[in-house]
Amino acid sequence: MKKRKSYLLLYVVLTLVCSACEGWLTVEPETAITGEKLYTTNEGVKEGLNGLYLNMRGLYYPEGRLGGASVLESMACTHTFAEGTPGYRWAGHYYNDLSGDSDIAMIFVGLYNIITNANSLILGTETNKNKLKDEVYNIGRGEALAIRALVHLDLIRLFGPVPSNVDMSEKYLPYVRVNDIKDYEYNTFEEYMTYLLADLDEAEALLEKSDIVVTGTFEETEVSSASWSFRKNHINYYGVLGLQARGRLWKGEVEGALRYARLVKEAKNGDGTAKVRLMTPDDNTTEGLWNNKTTDLTCYSEHLCGVKCDNYDYTQGTAWLARNVSILNYSDTFFEDLFAGNAEDMRYQWFWAYYYNRFGTSGYYCRKYLNFYNSSTSQKNFPIVRLAEMYLIIAENAPLEEANIIYEEYCKARNLTYVPLTESDREERILLEFIREFTGEGQNFYTYKRYNTKNMLFGVRECTEEQYQLPLPESELLNDK
Repeated sequence: MKKRKSYLLLYVVLTLVCSACEGWLTVEPETAITGEKLYTTNEGVKEGLNGLYLNMRGLYYPEGRLGGASVLESMACTHTFAEGTPGYRWAGHYYNDLSGDSDIAMIFVGLYNIITNANSLILGTETNKNKLKDEVYNIGRGEALAIRALVHLDLIRLFGPVPSNVDMSEKYLPYVRVNDIKDYEYNTFEEYMTYLLADLDEAEALLEKSDIVVTGTFEETEVSSASWSFRKNHINYYGVLGLQARGRLWKGEVEGALRYARLVKEAKNGDGTAKVRLMTPDDNTTEGLWNNKTTDLTCYSEHLCGVKCDNYDYTQGTAWLARNVSILNYSDTFFEDLFAGNAEDMRYQWFWAYYYNRFGTSGYYCRKYLNFYNSSTSQKNFPIVRLAEMYLIIAENAPLEEANIIYEEYCKARNLTYVPLTESDREERILLEFIREFTGEGQNFYTYKRYNTKNMLFGVRECTEEQYQLPLPESELLNDK
């Protein structure tokens, strides 16, 4: 018999990722980080916050493990893999057949590493509150709390139970709020989600006071000279509202999820224009679609928050290139299964292209990050939360009349013929919209898990709850004597 013992987190605390981000933390002595000094100044808090986002880029990235071309997307069966390959084992959720648990451990350690650094910033801002400007305290602490909640949510979505079938007595994971060299206590699902939503509540309150996009526009921050620039590259106030909707839906608080999704959808600037808006076919030109200069394939106008990937070059990547056989979907029924044969669907036109590669394998490849190259003027932002998710949360859960009003708007934006949802078909139809929409963003496995879907599109085998819960790394398990 094995029991959980969170001694791996000791390793995380002692090897803060800051050592890999030279220049944003003072090292004193050579291997020790003096966060208590860093967070005594306004600039130090800003540097620490920037370092935290650099830390996140290790996982939240087009080719990161929680991005669109790695294990999480493979777990959603987005791509087709030859039997016996690592990709096939991930797609089939044969976790015990993987050679070691290196990817699982790297995800687990990487996420808790982000949390460790977020905790350092949260503590530092509280300790030095009287030395900081109010806006620096509110934004620095607010974003760090939001990041801590985001990362814990992804941990429970990966290593926790199917949310519709939670064992209330089971302790699944530790919600780490204070860094400690001692073992961390594991929490029940209810405890864990209560801590998570409390972090989001505090982040929301802090950012509402000082985030410049509350009283201004996102567009005004799209210059480096802004006091808090490029707010879509951060977990800003509206990103927190989006995470509130996502987190509460995962916990089963449907009314709370709807409340926050509606708040985001209805958010307006002072002149009455929308804070964020859905992309539509009108945002594209034929020229832009093919030369990648005008069409933002990640739908940047509807990003609520994300992680800046300014150093990522799609043309140099090892995973997304069309000639790489490992990221093709070569199912004969791909178009019919995913898009019901509708070639007018904007997602089909923008997100996918057909390719016959040098290996003799033909299939579809995801082109969502095709604009991410060195000379591109596109905003290279890996999306964490998009407005489309809020629309689909409302369409899935609101009273049917409201759901159809929202769904009709959504269909128009995606170039779909609107057919009203019914109570008998909306769950199935909205699930498909989620999968079409968020390909390549590392979200589809979580959607399948929330729905407890038995047969994923292009799936290798039927999924049970066992396939939906990643095993803890061996480093978290100690054999009882």
